Amino acid sequence: MPEMVAGRVIPFLQDVRKVDAWGQWEVTYRDVIILDRDGVPVGVFNLTEHDLSRMGEYETLKGMLLDAARM
Repeated sequence: MPEMVAGRVIPFLQDVRKVDAWGQWEVTYRDVIILDRDGVPVGVFNLTEHDLSRMGEYETLKGMLLDAARM
């Protein structure tokens, strides 16, 4: 179910046992899985390996999200 944040609808995925997206996509704890408009994974950014308090890491994730939005 999408969530409203600052007047925008932010979609998110809740994995369920029947689907097992974690298993299918080989997700690691704290992975941000970036999906295209069809729900197909197009990128992965792990928050344990990449500290968002570092501007370069933050900008990398932001760029990945913006690139996926343009697809």
